[in-house]
Formats: sequence, C-alpha cells, structure tokens
Amino acid sequence: MKTLRLPSHSLLGLLALGVLGACGPSPTTITLEPPELRYLRTQGQRLPMNYVVLDADGRRMMDARLRWTSSAPDVASVLEDGTVVARKSGKTIIGVQGGGAKAALPLDLTILASLDVRAPGADFVEMGRTIKLRVVARDELGHVIPDAVPTFRTNNEAVARVENGELIASTAGLATVTATLGHLSRAIAVQVVPPDFARLGLNLTSHTFKKKGQSVQVQARAYNRNGAVLERVPLEWFSSNSAVVTVSPEGRVTAVGQGRAVVSVVAGRRRTAADFIVE
Repeated sequence: MKTLRLPSHSLLGLLALGVLGACGPSPTTITLEPPELRYLRTQGQRLPMNYVVLDADGRRMMDARLRWTSSAPDVASVLEDGTVVARKSGKTIIGVQGGGAKAALPLDLTILASLDVRAPGADFVEMGRTIKLRVVARDELGHVIPDAVPTFRTNNEAVARVENGELIASTAGLATVTATLGHLSRAIAVQVVPPDFARLGLNLTSHTFKKKGQSVQVQARAYNRNGAVLERVPLEWFSSNSAVVTVSPEGRVTAVGQGRAVVSVVAGRRRTAADFIVE
C-alpha cells in the first residue's frame, strides 16, 4: 500500500489556513449602551444589554465570544448573552471583554416599589391658587428615591393643571390629576371653587313622603360672603340610608322604604343637609 506524500510547502500552507480559519477576526471595539428602562418592577427582572462589537476593519461581529462581569453581583448579575439580571437596587459596573477589546458601563438600578403623591387642600382649592405637590417614591428596600420626578396629566386642564411640580387651579370644577413614575400611577381628586365661596343652601330642610315611590327635587345653591349665588360649583349628593331614600346626582330624592334618612350635599369642604321621613 502506497502512502501519499505532499510537498513540505503544501503542508505549511494547509497549516496556515487552518490557523487562520480557527482564529478568524477578533473584536477590537466594544460599545455598550445603557438600558432604556429607568425604573424596574421587581427583583430578578432582566434587562437586555445593547452592544456593538466591531473587528479591526470596522465590520460588525454578530457572534463574537464575550465574557461579561458585574462589579457588584449582589446588585446585578450578567448572563452569557449580556442580559443583566437585577438582584436589588444599587450601583454596579457591567464589564465585557472579547479579544483585545474591553468596555465598561456603570449602572444605577432602581426597583420602584411605592409611589405616594399628595396635594394638600386639592379637594377644596380656590381659583387662582397653587399647591405644591409632594412626591415620595421608595425602592424595594424602603429607601426614598431622591430624584424621582413623575409625569403629570389631567383629565380637565381647564380646571387644573400641573406645572413645575405645582398644581394650578384655573376655573371652578372637578378634575383628576394622575402622576406616573415608571410602572406606578397615582390619582388625585381636585375640586376648584370660586375664591369667595362661603356656604351652601337648600330649598328645603325637611320633607315627609306619604308612600314609597314618591320623589321631590331638592335644589342646592352656593353663595359667596355677600349672599350672592355662585355658578359652576360642583356638587355631590349623599343619602345616609339608601334603603329609605335615594338621591340622584342632580338632587332628586326618591322614597324607597319606611324610616328616616338624611340627604347631604357637599361642595369641597362645604356641606348642608335635609331630613327625610318615609311613612
């Protein structure tokens, strides 16, 4: 049996090709981009890391072998594909190395656990007044997040709006202001009243129904300090016992069953009431 012999220069050529094929292009530049998500929902949440790897010719490498590290594994770990896994709120530095290229990216991870937004006096604020909004956001460890700034929107900007962290009361009426930070939202009920709103009055103070099913319209008026009627003051009606009488949003009281009940009308912090009896 004959053995095939190759010239020595052919063997060296094949070996060179093998070495080149095994090595291939090597990363020379790695660029990391910070995650877009500012506030996280929970521990264990995964954040895909956006990165670009280039070879010496500036060509993008899609399957480069990289080694990832985290300077604070108790804050975040990194999977083999570059996905960051949040462990708790805190700071860490994500490092990556491939070939002769290295890159590092500082991360400040915040797991948003609670959001408290308050507007003292918003339930009864006079037109033209402003209220400083109080915002407190906390992470999963209970620590206050110092730079938390929610976005605000209102369902009725003609009544109230938010500018530079202040609630501005424009015209009389009702509005709901919603604060949103990350995945959390909180709503604030706002009632704006005329600047000289002094009291409420009813066209009756008591009424007796002879039987069930009867109804009567109760009229409420808002007055200023001089006794003049004010318009556009939003009113809310309540019955102390809906099994006796009910009251519509317009103030119509209807007898339901025998007994006694009180019907109240409220405008912000102003309140008045009438007694009702069903025989």
